Amino acid sequence: VKYNITPEFFVQVGAFEQNPSNLETGNGFKLSGSGTKGAILPVEAVWSPKVNGLPGEYRLGYYYSTAKADDVFDDVNGNPQALTGEAFKSHSSKHGWWVVAQQQVTAHGGDVNRGLSLFANFTVHDQATNVVDNYQQVGLVYKGAFDARPKDDIGFGVARIHVNDDVKKRAELLNAQSGISDYDNPGFVPLQRTEYNAELYYGFHVT
Repeated sequence: VKYNITPEFFVQVGAFEQNPSNLETGNGFKLSGSGTKGAILPVEAVWSPKVNGLPGEYRLGYYYSTAKADDVFDDVNGNPQALTGEAFKSHSSKHGWWVVAQQQVTAHGGDVNRGLSLFANFTVHDQATNVVDNYQQVGLVYKGAFDARPKDDIGFGVARIHVNDDVKKRAELLNAQSGISDYDNPGFVPLQRTEYNAELYYGFHVT
């Protein structure tokens, strides 16, 4: 549902069923809610201003999931699951929030359909239930850099993915329990920390 507050600002909310059975063969058009695990309820505020006549879009959002989720570290008694081997603690919900910003900052030769745009994304998820607890991305896109190719675009972006510290702690406990410290040993549990990705691309407008 979308609610316009001003021509440049609106709020939207939604509800999405989390139902793994929809992925099963023959369930592509299933209309019943059988097999549901819960729902994701997002709300997002969107502001689309013009800065020096150039378009931008800024989003602030939050989601709440009613589906049950296992803890990434604690067992049912609140102790480290890696040491006890008991079932993971269950949470009745999970949540997270995000910020997205995109702004065109130049116009190529006075043409607002061409020029440089900057973007940034930031997401945070609750640490109790998520393997990845935060994510950041920044980059730029230039559309129409060449007069002979006014609709092509070139872009560059960098992303950082941070794995929950509790996931690393659990892996350290498992390795300490097994006495395995050699990464090449199949029984070694890799220690996940932070991953960085970068991408450079050129988009060729064919028709």
